[in-house]
Amino acid sequence: MLVGTLGDGNKTIAKLESEHGFASGSLDFVFIDHDKSVYLPDLGRILDQGWLHTGSMVVADNVRWPGAPDYREFMQAEEGRTWRTSEHETHVEYQSLLKDLVLESEYLGTII
Repeated sequence: MLVGTLGDGNKTIAKLESEHGFASGSLDFVFIDHDKSVYLPDLGRILDQGWLHTGSMVVADNVRWPGAPDYREFMQAEEGRTWRTSEHETHVEYQSLLKDLVLESEYLGTII
């Protein structure tokens, strides 16, 4: 088990690589469901490490509520270039009144 954050000065990133085998192109699937304000910065950290490969899937929960608007805007801007994203309408957990959004994004690779 590892408790940490990707924005902690590379301590968690180093442990993920040394103790859990994270390496270039090693992640097939990433589920993002934590502090909404760091969805996009953490995706950037994952990309900077090169852990994704073409075809890797990233699923982000609660994009509408409480919301990660910068993450959604990034995925919309990168649509067809580096990402292919589907938006899934849903509801906030454990109720049916508050509408939410889940983004399912396939990594298309970097643009050379």
